[in-house]
Amino acid sequence: MVRVPTHNTAGGDARSAARSSARGAAAVCTAVAAALLWSLLVAASPPRFFAYAAPFCLGWIGLSALAAPPGLLARLRPRAVDVALGVATGLLLYAGSRLFLWAFCGGFTDALCAPLAAMFDRFRTRALLPGLALFFLVAPAEEAFWRGVVQARLATRLGAARAVVVATGLAVLLALATREPFLALATLPTYAAWGALAAWRRSLVPALVSHALWSTLVAVLAPPV
Repeated sequence: MVRVPTHNTAGGDARSAARSSARGAAAVCTAVAAALLWSLLVAASPPRFFAYAAPFCLGWIGLSALAAPPGLLARLRPRAVDVALGVATGLLLYAGSRLFLWAFCGGFTDALCAPLAAMFDRFRTRALLPGLALFFLVAPAEEAFWRGVVQARLATRLGAARAVVVATGLAVLLALATREPFLALATLPTYAAWGALAAWRRSLVPALVSHALWSTLVAVLAPPV
């Protein structure tokens, strides 16, 4: 009587799941490392910053795509209502930013005039390359990581609302850790708004559109200074 060899399918499935989990953890760690390097690059703000930022953000987008939980393509599917929400939110955040900066740079006090001028002097954003890089690479890279990876993975453990709070807090803490208090001040309301948009719509599109539009308006097309 010939015995037919049997395979331990349960053991094979467990090993396959373990390998998949390890690959996912490695992808997340790599995307996190890229986020840390990005924060250091922003803090260093070398000459020709956007010449370095553009290829870095392109690679960071790829790393975040590998680290994101399943369903990323579905969350990137554009719908008219999501694009419209992104545009409206971007304009609203821009108006709020202008009002806030007017209040603290010439309106009621001059407290933010110096750091605001220093920020624009460091990055020299009023040119074509910075505008293109901000709209098509920097904003998408930050959204892919903070909403596509961090918030999405936190949501599976903490729930959508807490994930928005924690992801926003982590982004603010990272800006503070790299001695960028002015960026931290901008990060708190904007990242909270973009996180809430992503959680509400279950899509990255409105936050991505809003982030790209706000960044380009504030830094390139209609800066406050």
